[in-house]
Amino acid sequence: MKKLLLIASLIASMFIMSACDSMEGPSPIDTAAVGGDASALGNDELSDANLADGLQQRGLNESGAGFDPENINPEDIVATVYFTFNQYAIPASERENVKKAAEYFKANPDKVCLVGHTDWYGTEEYNMLLSDKRCKAVQEYMLGLGVDAGKVETIARGEQGSVVDVAKNSAEAKNDRRVDIVKIK
Repeated sequence: MKKLLLIASLIASMFIMSACDSMEGPSPIDTAAVGGDASALGNDELSDANLADGLQQRGLNESGAGFDPENINPEDIVATVYFTFNQYAIPASERENVKKAAEYFKANPDKVCLVGHTDWYGTEEYNMLLSDKRCKAVQEYMLGLGVDAGKVETIARGEQGSVVDVAKNSAEAKNDRRVDIVKIK
């Protein structure tokens, strides 16, 4: 009986180990949507063309004139809000940054573009949804602080531009989980 149990446990462990491709990279837990799934994105395909269309509809563009989310001038970033892994609620430690940015935009005629980012963990669709939720969280907070809704635009970038193949707790990955609050003249 002991030999049978030993053989069964060896077979089971070999089966389990052969099913694992690698212990590196994101796990299914990393890509699971908290309180939802990627289907909430709708049927629109996420592409550079859709990004360009969205920018043009907002009066922004990807050429030298207007706003280019891939080439943000560091001087135009009023504040950056950092998020924890897989979260879109604004951490208490980051709320002061949003308050300072809100005061700036209430006192100045500049429009604001909230550019949301994620790290590379998770699916592309999930990361787009997460970066959009981060933008919306910052937008709602700023509107609650008195910023005019007509001045605020959002662009979800997902994992575009993130540092790939770094550990979740690395400084690079932590810096990728953010919303840049950018002034547009």
